[in-house]
Amino acid sequence: MLIALVLMILYEIYWIRYFKGSKTMKDMYSSLLKIPVAGATLPVIAFLLLGIYGKNVFLIISAIILGIGHIGIHLNHRKEIKSVYDYKY
Repeated sequence: MLIALVLMILYEIYWIRYFKGSKTMKDMYSSLLKIPVAGATLPVIAFLLLGIYGKNVFLIISAIILGIGHIGIHLNHRKEIKSVYDYKY
């Protein structure tokens, strides 16, 4: 549970960094502490860990489904943006 809390704090730091920055697409799909697409990855992992901690099968399954879609879409968008704008992440 402590790890999930730390991940959610990092998620808040990600958003603070985004809103204090230039708010570009590069910022939206950036990494945080080498965690790729942190805006999508951090909450999904936190929910998965909470499901494991609480032994809640429905939360675990939901987090896995959310992770496949949410992280997958963000990685795909980052790839498209990188090719169009030649960003380096």
